[in-house]
Amino acid sequence: MKAWSDVTLSLVVSMAVLAAVIFAVPSVSAQDEPTPVPEPAQEEPAEAPAPAEPAAAAEPAVAPEPAAAAESVEETEPPVAAIPITYRNKTQISIDGKAQANGVVEFIVQPQGGEAVKVRVNVLAKAKAKAITEDVLKELDFAIDERYKVNRSGDRKIVVKVTKKNPPIAITLKTQSLSGVSVTVSNG
Repeated sequence: MKAWSDVTLSLVVSMAVLAAVIFAVPSVSAQDEPTPVPEPAQEEPAEAPAPAEPAAAAEPAVAPEPAAAAESVEETEPPVAAIPITYRNKTQISIDGKAQANGVVEFIVQPQGGEAVKVRVNVLAKAKAKAITEDVLKELDFAIDERYKVNRSGDRKIVVKVTKKNPPIAITLKTQSLSGVSVTVSNG
C-alpha cells in the first residue's frame, strides 16, 4: 500500500508543478497575432522647447524621419497585374435565376484591334431569366455591328459568333449587381 501512496504523491506533485508552469508562462500560440503598432502621425513635430542649459543646445538632437520610412514602403509595392483579354470566335452568355431587386449587368465588348464598348442592361425586380436574356440580347445586338451575329440559344443563353474573315471578339462581364441571378460568359 505504501508504493501506491508514493506514486499518488509524486503524481500530485508533478501536476502541481505543471500547473504552476502553465499559469506562470504567458501563452504563445501560432494563431496569436502580434498587436498592431499604430503608425506614427504624418504631421510635422512641434518645436522643442528651448533647452535650459547651453551645453545641451550644442548637441543637435537626431530624430528619425517616420514619413521617409513610410514613403519607401509605398515605393516598393508591386504593380497591379492587368487581366488578360481572351478573344474568341464564339462566346456564350448564360443567365439563370430570378432578380430579387432592381440591378444592373454590364459587359465590355471589344473586337480584336478595335475599341471597347460598354453594354449596360438595367433589370427590374422579379424579372425572370427569360426576360433578362431578352434584354441582354437586344442591348448586345444594338451595340455590336453587323460583323457579329447575336443569337438566342434557348430561353437562357445568348451566343455571339464572328462572321467570315472578321477579327475575334472579347466579351467580359464587368458588373453584375443582381441578387438571385447568375450570369456567366464562356467559350461557346
